[in-house]
Parts: sequence; C-alpha cells; structure tokens
Amino acid sequence: METKRQRRATDIARQSIAPLSARGVRNSRLADIGDSIGMTGAHLLYYFESKTALFLASLQIVEQDLRQSAAEAFAQRESAHERWEWLLSAATPEDRYDSNLALWLEAWTEAAHDEDVRVRVEALESDWHELVRGVLEYGKDRGELPADLDVGYFVEGFAALLDGLCLRVVVGYRNLSKESVIDLCRVFSQPFLQWSATGAAPLGANLGAGAHTPSRGQA
Repeated sequence: METKRQRRATDIARQSIAPLSARGVRNSRLADIGDSIGMTGAHLLYYFESKTALFLASLQIVEQDLRQSAAEAFAQRESAHERWEWLLSAATPEDRYDSNLALWLEAWTEAAHDEDVRVRVEALESDWHELVRGVLEYGKDRGELPADLDVGYFVEGFAALLDGLCLRVVVGYRNLSKESVIDLCRVFSQPFLQWSATGAAPLGANLGAGAHTPSRGQA
C-alpha cells in the first residue's frame, strides 16, 4: 500500500515536471525547483535524496501518464491503425514548449553523463518500443499489416526517426510543427506499414498485443 509520504513524493514529482523542463536539470538547483512549487530545497531532500532522483521520478510520472492515456484510448479504438495514429499524435510534442518532451530532451542529455540515468532512460525507452511493437503485432494478427513485416527492425528505425524529429521541435530547429512531424513519420513509414482496412480482431485482443501496455511523451 502506498504511504502518505510516497503519495506526497509523487505529487512533488508531477509538479516538478514544468520547472525542470523550463530550466533544465543542470541549470536547476533544488532551491529553484522548491521555489517553483512552494517548498524549500531542504524540504525536497526529505522526499528525494538528490536532484537527479527527483528528475527521474518526474520522468517516470510522464511515462505513467502515457500508459494510462493509452489504455483509455486503446479501449475506444479496435483497429490497430487507429491505435497507431493515436500513438503518433501522443508521442509528438505540441510545440517547443511541450514540457513532457522537453523533459525527455533533458533525459537524453543527462544519460550521456550519468550511468544511473542512462540505465533508467534505457529501460523507459524499452517500454516505449514494446508499446509500439505491441500495436504493430496486433495489426499483423488482425490482418491490417502484412504477415512478413519485420516489426523489430521497423521499430528500431522508426524510434530513431521520431526521436530526431521531436528533438527538432523541442529545440525550435527548422520550425517543425506537430503536424509536419506526424506527416513525415507517415511518409517514411509507408513502405513498411501497408495498412489494410480489412481484418478481424483475434479473440481476447485488448491493449495492442497481449499484455503490452503503454509508455512515452505526451498524450
């Protein structure tokens, strides 16, 4: 059972997403974050052993929110294609001020300098890849995608494409919009994802493929 302290820590981590995204992890002191959410830096240390621990907890909140949003969205969308389109929109930043994706930019930066952060970020990225694979495998099972689609191979390249495009949006590079990112993803995915309008859902189909449940970015 979650304790009162754990619930409070979760609340603090959620409130810290915006200030951490706006200032950057390396440019933020615990005192700065505390000022943004009405606490002292010393009080934050009661809940988190370090600024990095708070940052990772905030990133985890972003992922948990996406899981919940995806579960709700998938329950309302039977076809794999509809679920895929939802994922494209959910994973793409609204604009350069999108705090959830800005936090991921911070995560990639910190991962290059901190092994503990790298391990945590890699685990979260694996969860995201699993979600994407789950939707595409579900599409194959339904007959919406070709049976010979190499899902693992496609997801590796697609994830790199989407990450790169999202980075450009968040840093304001080349003035990319959410809509243009989604369009580019559709265009470059088209040779692999030959969607068919036919196909019936297999018995027991629920979220994507089997027990896969969501993970990443903004819903």
